[in-house]
Amino acid sequence: MSVLDMAMTARIALANVRARKAACRTPTQTVLLAGIEVPGRENDLARVIERILESTRHNVSVATTRMRPVGKFENINSALLNQDLSGYDWLLVIDDDIEVPDRLLDLLIYFSEKHNLKLAQPAHKFRSHKSFTITERHWGSQARNTQFIESGPVSLFHRDTFPDLIPFPALRWTWGIDVYWADMAKRRGWRMGIVDAAPIRHLRPVGGSYDMSIARKEAIDFLKAASVRISREEVFRLNCRIS
Repeated sequence: MSVLDMAMTARIALANVRARKAACRTPTQTVLLAGIEVPGRENDLARVIERILESTRHNVSVATTRMRPVGKFENINSALLNQDLSGYDWLLVIDDDIEVPDRLLDLLIYFSEKHNLKLAQPAHKFRSHKSFTITERHWGSQARNTQFIESGPVSLFHRDTFPDLIPFPALRWTWGIDVYWADMAKRRGWRMGIVDAAPIRHLRPVGGSYDMSIARKEAIDFLKAASVRISREEVFRLNCRIS
């Protein structure tokens, strides 16, 4: 853990103790955890799932699929294919390359319930591989209201979002899907947020293994076809501490 991470953890230590106690009083939720088994990395996904399951009080079912040569969320669609989503309060989509903090799921759900967040994600630690500054943990904050959550490595969706967002768009590179979520949230009046109280560390660099110009073109074409009108300034403008 970096010095900055240690300082931030110490800064909100007492508040986090209270949050964990409050999380224990949150009504038990039903959660579907979805992930992708990457060939040769099956143990990585199993490790992340085990870590989440061993530190939650919620009722969690697991749906995984072996990776096919399609986009992340098209693979997730395969994992969800035989699932009755009407039986779940939340969907948690995870990657296999993260360090999971204690009580990750409980804290995500607690702050989401407390602040009526329909889409949420944990913040990144400082030494985590990330794409956006807004997702990095903030000093003295446990949770923030934003107009943005990213497409990985951990994304939490409330059941109210299922009819509009699932099945997920079949994008090969997933670029633009988080902007689509932001636009849909604006249209539907959903609150979104980032939970700083349970920061994760993403262990692998983002992108770099594919032609980013192709991913960018796919995103532009997708957002145009979906009539997404939200601007970049709107997506990243809101960043307000709420806990």
